[in-house]
Amino acid sequence: MLSQPDPGEDYEFAILGASHHNALSDLALRTHALGEIDDDGLLALFYSAIDVFVLPSTEDNLPNTIMEALACGTPSVAFSIGGIPDMIKHKINGYLCRPFSSQGLADGIRWVLDDELRWHHLSAAARDKVLTDYSPELIANRYLDLYQQLVE
Repeated sequence: MLSQPDPGEDYEFAILGASHHNALSDLALRTHALGEIDDDGLLALFYSAIDVFVLPSTEDNLPNTIMEALACGTPSVAFSIGGIPDMIKHKINGYLCRPFSSQGLADGIRWVLDDELRWHHLSAAARDKVLTDYSPELIANRYLDLYQQLVE
């Protein structure tokens, strides 16, 4: 269970996908259940408009949602599980917390949002991570190299 926000905090939460909005109703949080967004342009606008993307998945490999958020320059907070640490570099482009720790997620959200200058550095590093490590050209060349190795 997430801890209650501090009285001075002014957070709003937008929930994408299947919503468990009722599970959050007992917390003093302003939440907006947006459902699924099927339009890529609208999804990019969403990622660009939010200050932090939080993925509370307890099992995941290389989630597209984190990749999409980082590509839009949005720092991300998630558990350090599966392939997520390959995308989120702790305190460089987001925040990784101990698996299954809801308090860790809350701490990560606060850490990302606590300092505006830090947020700008995280945002730039988020976008850079995708351009540097996941550009279509780079991925295509990695596949070509792999195929070449297999042929030899």
